Amino acid sequence: SNYDDFECPFCSRMHSTLFPEILKEYGDRVLIIYKDYPLEEIHPWSVHAAVDANCLNAQNGDAYWDYADYLHVNQHAVTGVKGKAGQSETLDKLAVEQGQKHNLDMTKLQACVKAQDDKAVRASMDEGDAVGVNATPTLFVNGQKLDGAVPVEQVRETLDRALTDAGVAPPEHKAGVGNSKTPAPPSK
Repeated sequence: SNYDDFECPFCSRMHSTLFPEILKEYGDRVLIIYKDYPLEEIHPWSVHAAVDANCLNAQNGDAYWDYADYLHVNQHAVTGVKGKAGQSETLDKLAVEQGQKHNLDMTKLQACVKAQDDKAVRASMDEGDAVGVNATPTLFVNGQKLDGAVPVEQVRETLDRALTDAGVAPPEHKAGVGNSKTPAPPSK
């Protein structure tokens, strides 16, 4: 499970560098579950983004991932907009664009986006609190906690250990794979 915040720069780094690499390498040996943990005190639009993403996910998982990918790479496109109302409008517009792209039921999507029901997001935040999440990104591999945008080698080691414990052979790692720079600590 990965506890994530759409407005967090370290989450963005982890999302764009780590997951494509890990998913390509491990394929169906691993299942990555995203959990919402928006740090709204420091990231004012993160809850709204999570609600919109869940509206997309209710109809189509690919639409959710496209929205997540876009926001993680283009946080400035929302942060740069003045005022909370403007940022919310931008997030909704981006969600609607994804909905159209994926041929979703637009009436249903727009009603969901307009309602801004954050119960599921708040429940996920409570769950994160209960398991000791206090920063994003926080990754759990079989219950083992990895704080922050950890180096890809550390994620590999943890995944390989979990697979070995489960009696599944870890994938072969190419020599020299993952000479990534040490990433920054998680945002508090």
